[in-house]
Amino acid sequence: MLQDLTKLIQLQERDQRIRALQKDLKDIPNQQARAKMQLAGDQAAVEAANLGMKEVEVKIKNIQLDVQTRQNSIKRMQDQQFETRKNDEFAALGHEIKRYQADVTKLEDGELEQMEALEAAKLKLKEAQAKLAGTQTRVNEELKALDERAAGVKKRLEDLNAERATMAAPIDPDTLDLYTRIFNKKGDAAIVPMENAMCGGCHMKVVMGVIQSLKQSEHITQCESCGRILYLVE
Repeated sequence: MLQDLTKLIQLQERDQRIRALQKDLKDIPNQQARAKMQLAGDQAAVEAANLGMKEVEVKIKNIQLDVQTRQNSIKRMQDQQFETRKNDEFAALGHEIKRYQADVTKLEDGELEQMEALEAAKLKLKEAQAKLAGTQTRVNEELKALDERAAGVKKRLEDLNAERATMAAPIDPDTLDLYTRIFNKKGDAAIVPMENAMCGGCHMKVVMGVIQSLKQSEHITQCESCGRILYLVE
């Protein structure tokens, strides 16, 4: 086998490992995004629970304002009763006072119901926050592991690229350029074995002239179908 061909096979092994690591490194941001997406549902649940609690608080506030308004009206009418000397006016004011007092009672009953609803809303918010905290802890651990993995992959890539540069240096530049162009184009392998008169890359039958060229081992031989560089498996 040609000396450059042996070196290219070794170089290709490095290039395949480099490509796999580059693919792995490129996918890490996607994995980080997927990890963060786990928080979306829990965050939405917390926001919904918080909004629900605030809505109940607003209802309670409005009820309290309505109660205060009616109590003020009751106080005003009681003062008017004290001042009036007309029986029919006194009776009419008394009727209005009772109606407002009934309204206050009804409003206070509604306030108690809303207070119970508020306690339930607070509990729901607390549970949603606890679930979010648990998910956040798990996601933080996943993100930390992915960061560590990315750092490890980058370090390995640096080492492999350094090894590749050393291995590529003694190879004939034209041969190296041919190999690089084929490797980049094919995406899997630029150099493949020929077995049973078949190209190991495209799996097409090779012609007799190619077989003879491989056996002579005088120069680089390419598959006529796919253009990959061939080597003979004895």
